[in-house]
Amino acid sequence: MRPDEIATALRRAVRERAIPPGQALNQDELARRYGVSRIPLREALRTLVGEGLIIMKPGLGAVVTELNVGEVQELYSLRMQLEPPLAADIVAHAGRRDVDDLARLVEAMQALQPEQSEEWSSLNYRFHRRLYELSGQRHSVRLVVQVLNLVEPYARVHAHVIGSRPQMQQERVEMVQALRDADDARVRAIIEQSIRTARAELEMSMGEAAPLPDAADL
Repeated sequence: MRPDEIATALRRAVRERAIPPGQALNQDELARRYGVSRIPLREALRTLVGEGLIIMKPGLGAVVTELNVGEVQELYSLRMQLEPPLAADIVAHAGRRDVDDLARLVEAMQALQPEQSEEWSSLNYRFHRRLYELSGQRHSVRLVVQVLNLVEPYARVHAHVIGSRPQMQQERVEMVQALRDADDARVRAIIEQSIRTARAELEMSMGEAAPLPDAADL
């Protein structure tokens, strides 16, 4: 595997909580898992350090970033600055086939059973990425994706532990309809409300709290 391929695999593992926040990474074990030497692995880890997904700690080495409530607040505030302004460009560039693709993702999410939480979250992440990619604003989308990757382990808790999945599912349905109607004001309003609600519920959960659970507990 090339360093970029290793980085992609690790990024997904972190995003999906297969490697949970706060866990130290055993580089020998990872090298064996991906069938590589430690040189390309170190290069991949440097990439993830640059993205903020991993930090280097003295005595521990590479550790998956663990966010506190203040950092979650900061990242959701950043989402509010980055994502809603893309609404007009999303509507301007979204063709019928693009909207149909998003609708199929929503239908696939609706077809999943309640216990299929990881599958639902993976489709939800794909929905968000595809939605923002439609804007055509390459540099903005790069920043959005970087922030989404940082908050995704916590967003999964929001969906499945806090119990917001039905509301989030309805928001995706409404988003597809707003895109079909070419209603950029409605698209922006849905994005804003989604971010605002997720932030408030996560703040409450983390503030009360107990550490966020691992993927196996979702």
